[in-house]
Amino acid sequence: MSLISKSKYHGFTLTELMVAVAINAVIFLALVTLFIMNLTRYTNAINTNRLNQQLEAAIQLMASDIRRAGYWSNAKNDIGLDQNNNPFMASGVDVSVGASNSCILFAYDKSGSGTLPAISSSSDDERYGYRLTGGAIQTRPWGASFSCTSRDWENMTDPNIITITSLTFTLNTQSISSGGTSTITLRSVDISVTGQLVGNATITKTLTQHVRIRNDKFSP
Repeated sequence: MSLISKSKYHGFTLTELMVAVAINAVIFLALVTLFIMNLTRYTNAINTNRLNQQLEAAIQLMASDIRRAGYWSNAKNDIGLDQNNNPFMASGVDVSVGASNSCILFAYDKSGSGTLPAISSSSDDERYGYRLTGGAIQTRPWGASFSCTSRDWENMTDPNIITITSLTFTLNTQSISSGGTSTITLRSVDISVTGQLVGNATITKTLTQHVRIRNDKFSP
């Protein structure tokens, strides 16, 4: 009679299965955690880039516009007259900062016509402004009241994407005597803007820029 030999094949014991499952679970959890961390970093990088782009675009647009404040295509007509007949530097339209330094108003001869047009919603009335309202940077549209308290301004930044928490304009002046009682005033504006992503206040950014106004003001 032949003897029945023990089988060459052995299964896993319950303990071995439990250990294997536990090891696999730990490895899987580590992989999931690593994936979530990388996804979070990637999402934060995209959101930070989006915030930077919005703030950079806004501050560059404001700086480019403010730099032209007071430009008048007929300025040469005042040479030698000891006068300043520039309508874009007249009281009420000359560059000014208000609303706790969160608003700036100015005008310049964009069309090159040499005259300041009347306020109109049908064409560019050459009066400009920027301000902080409701967490957004706003710009003055044609025809709106030339005032920091006007209701008719339009959003320049998207409040659904970023919240502007701070916007300040600092107007700097330096007067230089040009002989007698006449003076030339050099002007510049320091802009500071801070924003954060909607829904994620931890992603925030502050940008600053110094803007030299190209058109000096002559006072006879």
